[in-house]
Amino acid sequence: MKLNKIAVMALGVALMSGAVMAQEEQVEKDERPAWRPSLELSLDHTSRYISEGNVGNPDPVNNIGLTAEWELSDEFSIHIGATAVIDETGACGNEHNVEEWDWLAGFKYSTPEIDGIGPLEFNFDYIYYNYPRDKVHTHNTDTKEYEIDANATKLPLSPGISFVHDFENDVIKANVNATCEQKLDAISESLSFECPVELWFGNHQYTGCTKHTASYSLCVQPTLKYEINDNLSIGAYVQMGWGLDSRVRRDWKDDPNNNAFNACWGLNLTASF
Repeated sequence: MKLNKIAVMALGVALMSGAVMAQEEQVEKDERPAWRPSLELSLDHTSRYISEGNVGNPDPVNNIGLTAEWELSDEFSIHIGATAVIDETGACGNEHNVEEWDWLAGFKYSTPEIDGIGPLEFNFDYIYYNYPRDKVHTHNTDTKEYEIDANATKLPLSPGISFVHDFENDVIKANVNATCEQKLDAISESLSFECPVELWFGNHQYTGCTKHTASYSLCVQPTLKYEINDNLSIGAYVQMGWGLDSRVRRDWKDDPNNNAFNACWGLNLTASF
């Protein structure tokens, strides 16, 4: 049996058993032992792999993610996580195995209430992107980067900004973002609509062949989410990305896997406990 099928089956079992365990125990947040982290397991299936508007794999992929978070106080927490991107068809020459591993470690800090704004939430992450297929078929393209995010979670649309520095390749990029969230109580109390929007900018290293600092892409992901219970949810979404700078659009269209506008659909299953 191929690795992706084994991984998906194992994660499905873990998701269900974890959600059931969490529901049975009903451990309240303030009753959780200090050593015990909150866990989130996720499984995504997408019709193609799109990152920041750009197509990395034109065929379907499965994403498996696990994050553990320790809340050290009401304002401060630390977390670690990993995500595997599994090539479903071998289009990227990896024979249906993991084509990308993402490893991260970081912390989150929430400020006290600020008049008219509410608390600000800051995330700092160190992320290591590992591409096993590149070592075998071409060359080592692994990257390491720092990411800093700031969001005003209590304001309408939760506006925020992210700054990313790939210090190995001198890539600097940033986005401004917002998220529309709406409960669809008229249909079901468990159903909601979310739509994050990201506007990406980057330096000459980030924009590829264009070799100049530019507004890179506009990314939108409308999502329908259904909460089965407090610990388990499913979702369906569409990822869409537009190349903004004329030279970015030209480079995308020169790539057989991309166009000036890229889109894919996805399904998600998430369990937290």
